[in-house]
Amino acid sequence: MLSSILRSKVIKPQQYVQLLKEPLECRVIPIDGSWFLNPAAQSNGKTGYECYVAERVPGARFFDIDGVKDTNSPYPHMLPTKEVFDKAMSDLGLRRDDLLIVYDSIGNFSAPRALWMLRAFQHENAVLLDNFPLYKKEGLPLESGEPEKVEPSDYKSPGLDPEMMVAYEDLREIVCDNDKKSKYNMLDARPKVRFDGKDPEPRPGVKSGHVPGAVSLPFPQVLNPDTKEFKSPEELKKIFSEVSNPDKQTIVMCGSGVTACILENALRVSGEDKKVRVYDGSWSEWGQRADDSLVAKSD
Repeated sequence: MLSSILRSKVIKPQQYVQLLKEPLECRVIPIDGSWFLNPAAQSNGKTGYECYVAERVPGARFFDIDGVKDTNSPYPHMLPTKEVFDKAMSDLGLRRDDLLIVYDSIGNFSAPRALWMLRAFQHENAVLLDNFPLYKKEGLPLESGEPEKVEPSDYKSPGLDPEMMVAYEDLREIVCDNDKKSKYNMLDARPKVRFDGKDPEPRPGVKSGHVPGAVSLPFPQVLNPDTKEFKSPEELKKIFSEVSNPDKQTIVMCGSGVTACILENALRVSGEDKKVRVYDGSWSEWGQRADDSLVAKSD
């Protein structure tokens, strides 16, 4: 069962319950990666941690994507150093062989980013719970209140896998070289009006528009509108075939590198997991660093 779940990239609530009954050689630990761009609209003003304290999968540990990052960067969610990542994992009492089940309180919003970070630092034994609202709807166990303290571990990752992400300098080189650009799909997960440059960006000092050559694919299109579950592999393949070439490597981006990971995980579910990289700085970086000639707008 475990191998099939790892291949499928996601685990459904009932599969998770069944997994807990299996004789496994590793620990199974839920990871709550809740984060909100707009807490007032998304969580009644609560922070991710406050939602975690209010209700969570039993035994879950809170992975703060606003805390596990490069705090020296001017951009919101840049990947941390290996040392910062390892300390965060150690403080959560996690081990390299733990099977981590990642979720967020919305359904599939920030959890794909948390999962992508785990995989970027080569913790491959991790999958996405698809998803927490469905878990609750099915009446599965919950717990609340401040969590019990855990014994710190000595977590040591192998370090960042550079094939998981693309930096500004690398993307600029691709965009400025037509031959290189022709070898990539570039998908932007932001709302279409922001991609088109018709609505302002929510962060001050960021230009409006998109990376030249990028195609708009707002992240809700890969999720079931009612349940926020990922659409089926067949549906996802069809969606991606309409905006990208499956023979090319894909670069995904968004506002700050969070919802880009929804597209990244959707590509993995569809079977294109070996050909996708996340532009970590995303538009919050490009919209500040790139000159006007490298900012495109739609008519």
